[in-house]
Amino acid sequence: MRKTFWQVFILCVLSSVVLFYSQALSSEDTAQLTFRKTAIPKKNFQTYTVSESAGSQPYQVKKGDSLIRIVHRELHITTNTQKTMLLIKSLNPDIQNAHKIFAGQVIRLPEGQPAVKAIGVNIAPNKEILVSKQKPVQPAKIVEEKVPVVSHQEQSPVQETIVSETKRSIILPPAARLAVIKHIIAQMNGSMITNGNYYLPISRTEQLTIDCSIIPVVELEDRTTIFLDLKNRSNNHLKNMISDHWSNYHLVKIDDKDDIIIILKKIFKTTNTYEITKAQKPFSLGSLPVLEVIVDWVIAKKDVKKSSSKIQGLRFVYGNKDLLPKAIVNYARQHSLIITEISPEKGLAGKPEEIYSLPSMTILPTSSAKDFSRALLSYLNIPGETDANVSVFNIAEDGFNLSIKTDIVVTHGEKKTILFSRNLPPQFINILQKAGNELIFISDQDEPAKNMEKILRGFNVAFTSGYFTFSGLDKNQPPYNFGFSGTKIKTDKDIYVVNFDFNQELRGLMQKTWLANIVRY
Repeated sequence: MRKTFWQVFILCVLSSVVLFYSQALSSEDTAQLTFRKTAIPKKNFQTYTVSESAGSQPYQVKKGDSLIRIVHRELHITTNTQKTMLLIKSLNPDIQNAHKIFAGQVIRLPEGQPAVKAIGVNIAPNKEILVSKQKPVQPAKIVEEKVPVVSHQEQSPVQETIVSETKRSIILPPAARLAVIKHIIAQMNGSMITNGNYYLPISRTEQLTIDCSIIPVVELEDRTTIFLDLKNRSNNHLKNMISDHWSNYHLVKIDDKDDIIIILKKIFKTTNTYEITKAQKPFSLGSLPVLEVIVDWVIAKKDVKKSSSKIQGLRFVYGNKDLLPKAIVNYARQHSLIITEISPEKGLAGKPEEIYSLPSMTILPTSSAKDFSRALLSYLNIPGETDANVSVFNIAEDGFNLSIKTDIVVTHGEKKTILFSRNLPPQFINILQKAGNELIFISDQDEPAKNMEKILRGFNVAFTSGYFTFSGLDKNQPPYNFGFSGTKIKTDKDIYVVNFDFNQELRGLMQKTWLANIVRY
């Protein structure tokens, strides 16, 4: 009796599964899901209604932008702007305050109107379920339309001049879109399977076969598995069946018009471990130096404080000038932020590795004040005589000879600059100064920075001590900045003297972009 019951039960399950999976979009497509020993479905036609939300386009906020200025300049709307502002707010739910947006941030602007269409789906009366394959990869489609010139009367309050320009709506090719998702998942120690078959056991004798070239399989580090239905072909019964049988397996439907962020949101919605959120403020990374960098979206484990995993930041870029220097990307990665840059036209983007032709970093010895001063003057090309004797009394005038040993003597015509790393009796100091000599006293008990300031001041070398900041925006680069404390010496090139091991790639970036050298003590 029990054996008969289980036989009937398994037959019912198998029949239901086939009914759930049986659909086909065209007779020319190949198999995507295969489930064998199934019953023939009763219906041969089914209609779905697909609603498309209002279209949108990405826009990267520029320095000095405000939402109302963007509405005037980019959308060319100067009247009744409140309705447009509310629409932008609905497209960007993460913008809490319309007056607080920052340079480099990517927002969505409205474009187009909602549409509804019906799609007929044929159900194949075969024992194997046939689901359509992806269309051949097409290049990015660019739709161009002319934006009219705004007249003088229609200009915004800031009196900006708006000229005729081309507005472009870009659709990323499916292959490029998939490559971006695969790269992002790989950065999180996950994987994406895009070829071969993936098998799910239904019973001891039956299994579900998934063609990974059509339904890629994402496996996350937390053992969550997601099937990406790229053409949104499957029905809710399949989705429910998978989630009912396996708690860590999920089917996610992907529409052709889903952008990268929407797809990622769908993926991470299936897991309690990860989340993707809009970046609210710049990241502050490292300490020597401190780097601040802006990203658009952040992927991280939900409990970041208890996790040692790296955070991934996504940046949308629209040209080569928007790409971060590789030195910045690498430094961020060393301090737990992986930056992935994405072009809406081409997909994955990023600058190649930068190889800087750098000499060895000059390191000033700090074993003694005397050694430090000698190395510093040598680096600054200030010639001096070491361990020289300077006369204090002479026999012709004073009736006896007396000389003092110095650390360094630099001669300027008839005058001398004399450096001592020890104290002298006051009367000797007066005699040397009356003779027109400049005296510099340094000490082993003082910090190198203090001794350095005395030396530079004594030799009339221009310098500034403090905290120095370097901004990418100042050099027509993306928004980033880094800073550190030190001493800036002004010569034919700027020299920054620091007391820490400076990152070599940032050092190369400083030399190339700011024509600055780094010296360490």
